[in-house]
Amino acid sequence: MSQSIPPPRRFSAWLALAFIAIPVFVGSIDLTIVSAFLPEIVVNLELPIESVIDDAAWIVTGYLLAYTISLMFMGRLSDIIGRRRAYVACLVIFMIGSFVVAEVDPSGRSGISNILYNLAFRVTGSRPDPGIIALITIIIGRVIQAFGAGALVPISLALVADLFPANKRAQPLGAIGAIDTLGWVLGHLYGGVMVRWFSDNRQGFVDFFASLNITLPPPDWRTLFWINLPVSMIALVLTLWALRHVPQTRSRTRFDLLGALLASGALLCLVLGLGANIEVAASATITSASGLPPYALPLLALAVGLFSAFIVVELRIRDPLFDLRALRQRSIAAGLTTNLVIGFCLMLGLVVVPFLVNVRVADPSRLAEAAFQVGVLLSALTIPMALAAIPGGWLSERIGASRTTILGLIVALAGFVLIWQTWTLEIADSIIALEMILVGVGLGLTFSPISASVINAYDQDKLGVASALVILMRLLGMTISVSLLTSLASQRLATLVTGTLGATVDPRAAVEIYARLTVQVLTEVALVGAILCALALIPAWWLGRGRVAG
Repeated sequence: MSQSIPPPRRFSAWLALAFIAIPVFVGSIDLTIVSAFLPEIVVNLELPIESVIDDAAWIVTGYLLAYTISLMFMGRLSDIIGRRRAYVACLVIFMIGSFVVAEVDPSGRSGISNILYNLAFRVTGSRPDPGIIALITIIIGRVIQAFGAGALVPISLALVADLFPANKRAQPLGAIGAIDTLGWVLGHLYGGVMVRWFSDNRQGFVDFFASLNITLPPPDWRTLFWINLPVSMIALVLTLWALRHVPQTRSRTRFDLLGALLASGALLCLVLGLGANIEVAASATITSASGLPPYALPLLALAVGLFSAFIVVELRIRDPLFDLRALRQRSIAAGLTTNLVIGFCLMLGLVVVPFLVNVRVADPSRLAEAAFQVGVLLSALTIPMALAAIPGGWLSERIGASRTTILGLIVALAGFVLIWQTWTLEIADSIIALEMILVGVGLGLTFSPISASVINAYDQDKLGVASALVILMRLLGMTISVSLLTSLASQRLATLVTGTLGATVDPRAAVEIYARLTVQVLTEVALVGAILCALALIPAWWLGRGRVAG
């Protein structure tokens, strides 16, 4: 591929990128959309909240796990079968999952729910609860969705490498990263606003379609998944049209099924063992010093065993899922290490705000107000972070990937230091927002140069693997971060409370002291973020200093 794109070609490349990004945005929105109306699903299915809340949580957790596992192997598979075919396959899988969720019947007696209902009846000999069957159907649909949506991101990043030359990839890679980040950030808001709008205008929808002699049920949360279908279909047609002249690069190698199974198993055990979930931002308080759940250690030990077996297999097999020897290249090793830290710090930023806001709420009747305040303050972190990914690409092309990443880390470091030094129970929301903007802009500036450095260092027939690794390392950093934060911060708070409240008998004073100690722990978490940003400057220095694949 040439090192410069003529204006018409460059325009068509950006047009193709715009079409490619639509399903990426829809898939990332669906990562968090359900959290906005999960209680409504439980009520709609007439399920007892106290007995099914853990099962219902799998609507979110199942999506995250399938999303991550899909990242593990679909990037490599796209290198083998061609990225266009893989993209189409993943989008179709996402649409199938959306359909399964959209057509779910709360009574459990139609569609996929009816099939599962009859199967359960034949196996058990008794009639199952229709609501439970409907819930299982939703979880299955969400998992199918995620298998398609998770792979869309690395395949889209790899398609950027097909559309743009190496010296022009930073900006489009930043755009994909920004769209993906913005999607899962806005999922809560989009889901909540749309479901509320459907509720307020339910009769208007029914009357409108009745005037067209069309009988449809009133819109509810399932309508959001119906919307996915036409949007995805339009994006599919437009993307195929835009990519019609783009040559398909395929790797003449075999797919490493054993490596995919070992890696997926290790990742599954790690995520379940750590008890991690990106929805931790919804948690309001640190309530326990119990640390990891009781099943954690066996699962974590199994994760280590599976990962060790994965390394052995990858070093011996002819066509590995991930060529670990590529880590000898400085750009790749440095980029992946830095991205692991970026994911860790990103999650630190996402969790400190909800804890601070909710610990300042003394009146339970103000919890709804606190939830809105959390959303606004988190937007000060996430929206600038997504937007900064685009100028991060622009800067990377002009001053280099290493300097841009270092600049971003320094800005984020400054934000974490300010949080460490300024946060108190009485700190103004405006100051919190400004500090969140600093952290968000700093982390966002690193997305493009890191992605470009890793992808450019790989051969053309391994771009899917490279793209998957970039996303996977950030997601792994987020997973480890939230788990360690929950465990270590809880234990640290318990130690402080034990040492401070021993002689305190006034309940009101005890509550205030507890709140102030919680804020102290949050400032210490911010200090950890600053230290990690400083340490990440070391691998960031080596970004872009390896070879660039042709």
